[in-house]
Amino acid sequence: MHVRPFQISDLQALAQMADSSGFPYPDPTSPRLEALLVVVDDEGKPIMACAAERIAQLYLWCGSGSTPHGKLFCLRLLHEEMACVLKEKGYDGVEAFLPPSVSGKFGKRLERTFGWIRNWSSWTKGF
Repeated sequence: MHVRPFQISDLQALAQMADSSGFPYPDPTSPRLEALLVVVDDEGKPIMACAAERIAQLYLWCGSGSTPHGKLFCLRLLHEEMACVLKEKGYDGVEAFLPPSVSGKFGKRLERTFGWIRNWSSWTKGF
């Protein structure tokens, strides 16, 4: 076994792995993938792969000098404009990792007002 970069001939094997798992996977040929490595057996058959997808993670700075309605108005402005800017750059979605201290109330606001969907939990690793 050894690791090598993805090859177009790996598409069918990766599609079968994705289908059998039931999880959503990105298109292996997507330009948003920064790296895609494949473990192959001695015959060159893919047995595992790992991709690094470029994602947009949002951060929000919010001052304390406004009313709740004013803050919501500002949030709407930012929400709409950021979507336009990121679409132009080729993104089709964003992630927001909320700290536990605000995830309850603010997460519900993102869902109800802006149509966000609670996603999977996240783990992080520094290099």
